Amino acid sequence: MLKFFSASTNIVNSKRAITECIENALQGETNHDCDLLIIYSAIGHNFKEIVSEARKLSPNVRIAGCTGAGIIGREGPDESLKALAIMAVKGPKEEFAVAGIKSTGDMDSFEIGAQLARDLRNGNPGINMVHFLPSAFGLWPVDKAIEGIESVFGPDIPVFGGVSFDNMKSISSFQFLDDQVFERGAVAVGFADPTLKILIRASHGFHIMEGLTLEVTKCEGNRIFEFNHQPAWKVLTDTLGLPVTANPMEVLILTAFARMIPEELAEEYKSKHILFGIVGNNEDNSILVPVACHEGLKIWLTKRDEKKMFEGVDQLGKRILDSLGGAKPVAVFHADCVLRGKLSLNKILKDEIINHMQVPISGGEIIPWLGLYSAGEFVRIGKRNFFNFITSALFVIYRD
Repeated sequence: MLKFFSASTNIVNSKRAITECIENALQGETNHDCDLLIIYSAIGHNFKEIVSEARKLSPNVRIAGCTGAGIIGREGPDESLKALAIMAVKGPKEEFAVAGIKSTGDMDSFEIGAQLARDLRNGNPGINMVHFLPSAFGLWPVDKAIEGIESVFGPDIPVFGGVSFDNMKSISSFQFLDDQVFERGAVAVGFADPTLKILIRASHGFHIMEGLTLEVTKCEGNRIFEFNHQPAWKVLTDTLGLPVTANPMEVLILTAFARMIPEELAEEYKSKHILFGIVGNNEDNSILVPVACHEGLKIWLTKRDEKKMFEGVDQLGKRILDSLGGAKPVAVFHADCVLRGKLSLNKILKDEIINHMQVPISGGEIIPWLGLYSAGEFVRIGKRNFFNFITSALFVIYRD
């Protein structure tokens, strides 16, 4: 039976930072040995020192983790360059597995997911949920990576986590596996404790602009060439009143794309639409998006709505408590999109929006909590795994 512990810090010295996290997380335990350590870090640390020091403190520990634009611990959010957070896990090594890919640059997305899943299954055939942490670089279309995982474990496997990123510079990201540090790779943790269950809920809080829909009339994979039989980028910028020379970040500040989800999932998700973003544009007026598209796909434009965002996270806590039916969480994993962090919310609002999720779920108790400001979130809605964007996504581990 797995037992979870968490802590976070922003101490500048990397060795001291991981030491403090482990000591604080395991405070009250008879020793500081743990069996699994999941690490989320901002981009400013010395990652080699972090994993090396962790192995000194706990020689037999398995390590997995990645960088993001910041972390969210039970102590709250932190987007400083030296933010660090961990989830320490104690329990039988037969109840989890870790896997990683050093570089995903020469692999298609499906094979990234499939290879990680195969390695997890070979390490432990009893895996019943997958924590997926791939780099944003070389990943798209990301929904194909989800299909790769499902090709090994089947569609009933819950896939949760976030896309590894940097501090919004879009230069690179790093992943950790035992004593190794990868750049632009992917890692995954599989849990196989038969007593554990996972409850996944997410909220985007964006307003769907019903009158602003675009139809994909020419595309290839995750590249859209035409909307409504016109050059895609020009149509989008004209619609938003931006010059065609605008960059994707200027567009993302104004809008995100949305597509409809199956009608039977809308009640659970509390929205008929799921968001995805723009990851680039080209001189030929095409647009790169993170998911695979098809001709005839209808895309809605959305508008950021802070009031709706707060209402959404308030409902998120209530929905989770109602669904738990009295069961207590043993750990919470969390992915919040980078566009819900300091890029768009000041510190007070950012702290408040996280507080709106943590307080109801913890109920005044200390619950291990590990979150990442990510470049996209993996969320299961109903019995299907999706890639989400600009969401707050909570992954609540519990026992009946």
